[in-house]
Amino acid sequence: MIAFLDGIVVSGGTDAVVSVGGGIGLDVHLSAAAAAALPGPGEPVRLWTHLVVREDAWSLYGFLDPAERAMFRLLQTVSGVGPKVALGMLSKAGAAEIAACLRSGDEARLARLPGIGKKTAARLVVELGNRVAELPGAGAGSGGFGGATGAPTAGASAALAVLGAMGLPPGQAELALQRAKQADPDAAADTETWVRAALRQLRSHG
Repeated sequence: MIAFLDGIVVSGGTDAVVSVGGGIGLDVHLSAAAAAALPGPGEPVRLWTHLVVREDAWSLYGFLDPAERAMFRLLQTVSGVGPKVALGMLSKAGAAEIAACLRSGDEARLARLPGIGKKTAARLVVELGNRVAELPGAGAGSGGFGGATGAPTAGASAALAVLGAMGLPPGQAELALQRAKQADPDAAADTETWVRAALRQLRSHG
């Protein structure tokens, strides 16, 4: 119904207020990650939105990256995952990390996200593991390592190829590279350094 909104930030946080002109301010629910990256009060912002209509309330959810919104919508196709749970998951893990967990079948990691137990984690993997490719690629704002088109950069492709040659499944390799980049963004500048950092992440996460 509302694809996105352009406005001025009035107040931030996970329950932000954005002025859209005409004397109208909208309450927008954000993930913790989006709230942290939101421009300050008085600054312009574009939020990709999802409207949830219930009998007792209309709730507007906002995302700085369309990939985060796509993941938010996809998660809710699984029984037991509503808007609040989906937003809580995205507050603790970016869209790219969740996608990597789904592809690799990492139920343990998913089960540690808020509102997700072992049974729901298993359902997420079974129902969404083969559907994550439908998502647009996550950009920098959502924790991914792809370029603007969502495809891996040349460096990421090379690093994935090296880890693949070592026998790692694509989802596990992508998750390790993402964690390594989050821990040290400079590591991604050199393929060998990035691969070594990813291997350390694999060891530390068992």
